[in-house]
Amino acid sequence: MLLLVSTLGWPDWSIVVFYVLVLIGIGVWSLRRVKDVGGFLLGNRKLGPWMMISSTFAGGINANHPVSVAANTYVNGLSGMWLSLAYILATPIFWMWPPVLRRLRVVTMVDFFRMRYGRVMEWFNLLNAVVVAPFAFGVGIKAAAILVVAVAGTGANGAPLVGTHTAIAMIVIPTLIYTLLGGVVAAYAVDMFQSLLIVVLSFLVLPFMVWKVGGLAEVSRRVMDFNPGSWDLLGGSRGVPGIWLFWFSVSLFFSAPMVYGGGSGAARNELAARFAIVGNLGKRFCTIGWGLTGLFAVALLGAPAVSGIKPEDIFAHSCLTALPGGLRGVMVAAMLAAVMSTIAGMMLNFGGNMVNNLYKDYLVRSASPGHYLLMARVFTGGSVFLGWTVAASGLGLVHIVVIVEQISGMLGVTVLAALTWRRVTASGATAAAVSMAPLFFWGNRPVNTWPDWYRWIIIKVDALYQMAGIPTHVDLAAPGLRPEQLVQLTTPVFLGAGIGVLVVVSLLTRQHCGRSVAEFYARADTPLGQEQRLRDAGYQADTLEDMDQHNVNASETDRDVSRRLLLLDFFTWPRLVLSGRARLSDYWIDFAGIAGSLLFIALFLGGIVWSVRFF
Repeated sequence: MLLLVSTLGWPDWSIVVFYVLVLIGIGVWSLRRVKDVGGFLLGNRKLGPWMMISSTFAGGINANHPVSVAANTYVNGLSGMWLSLAYILATPIFWMWPPVLRRLRVVTMVDFFRMRYGRVMEWFNLLNAVVVAPFAFGVGIKAAAILVVAVAGTGANGAPLVGTHTAIAMIVIPTLIYTLLGGVVAAYAVDMFQSLLIVVLSFLVLPFMVWKVGGLAEVSRRVMDFNPGSWDLLGGSRGVPGIWLFWFSVSLFFSAPMVYGGGSGAARNELAARFAIVGNLGKRFCTIGWGLTGLFAVALLGAPAVSGIKPEDIFAHSCLTALPGGLRGVMVAAMLAAVMSTIAGMMLNFGGNMVNNLYKDYLVRSASPGHYLLMARVFTGGSVFLGWTVAASGLGLVHIVVIVEQISGMLGVTVLAALTWRRVTASGATAAAVSMAPLFFWGNRPVNTWPDWYRWIIIKVDALYQMAGIPTHVDLAAPGLRPEQLVQLTTPVFLGAGIGVLVVVSLLTRQHCGRSVAEFYARADTPLGQEQRLRDAGYQADTLEDMDQHNVNASETDRDVSRRLLLLDFFTWPRLVLSGRARLSDYWIDFAGIAGSLLFIALFLGGIVWSVRFF
């Protein structure tokens, strides 16, 4: 076991304190901009492209990303980057989804489910938000706390100078202060400041690791001695299996509407919502830095079998071993930036769900805008203590990442169905969720606890792979199998069952409420700036009006330039164009974005494959 004794010096702590004071200052600056719930949760839907870009870059990078990716590459080689890099394959939907959410003019995704699928799915999604939220931001807090505890070092008696709960408090309390003061405006303004720190976080330690080892050639030699396939992005015999990557990417595709674009409702117009993708693409470059940190750690600290370091601790140990005094403080501030920017957004989402979909709808139906603003702050603040509990638990980081993505994927199936197939019904969506839940639950339990019926299903899936000549790289009889290793076997089971049930039940049932469903699609088909069309048709133009008690209208200068959105007409656009009900030019922004996305994917992945030839 590698023992490290080190402390942060006064320059390091000065940097951390200065960083925290800047965040609180931004919160105070934002306070005067928040006068109602619309301002607190959605910035009155007036945020421009720069804030949207920074929100998806800084807010989308949780502290668990560098830690979990480094842990994965430390064990599996460069292919371990796919734990985060797989998101690049969903880039086209990241371009198409945000303007749809902005046009729906909802406050939360729970509003989406209530309007399209009724109360049962509303409660299912609200329960999901309450249960999953602590895991989602708890994992980020845990990852940042690991680094803070490790870098702070140990005392003479070997005990950590900064305990786990103290490290968690360093993360939670400043985030709580600036978020409660300024809401989404403070969160996104802080994200703009934090973006630079996150870039530093991703690459700062690498040159010092190379210097400590003795040059890139020596790094490469030691890594190759550990695993000759370490530099293979597509796997290799000891890397991430291709079939695992395929099914993990499929789950990401379905989870995309649930995990991405949640802040799109704050965008001032359609293009501002779309341009959030720039921040998302920036995250892909940072993934390279995280992956190389884990890989270089093999050369710096030794292979997993000999170092005695848990993979999830490897990022922290690399920083502590390689970075000189002063820069450790920068790294701590950068890690705090990664987690704070993410949990601020999650806190606001949690608070929005509670005040908008529970408190207003079921507890206090008619109150003043000021009252709802107060309760939004109360619920937002209370959410962090749930995440604190998860962060202090013993759950592994990689497993939590997989759990969150798969749960989101289950609900994402019903979201994508609502957008692309207008025949889908509430009964179909509910039946799909109910059928997927037990299959998902057992897929994330230890193999030795599986009931006989579930084991039989997995064995049959494995047999189908063998018949097709596709290796799963999994021996179901092997001891110690972890749920995250079985994605290629468990994901097709719950997703396949859910999609099949959704289609069959929808074809056999009717819509739960014709008017509510009609309002859903009327909003989706009405460009911003034309809200009066919705009111003339007898519909509410914006769900936010329930709490702010005034009409919400987009500015004339922010009218959308797209007449139709491809995601809403995904399966029908050829027929619509041929029948004259739509023109091909109606979708030009979507088509241009998809083409650009595919080009970026090809160039980015090709660039990585070409670059690693020099190692």
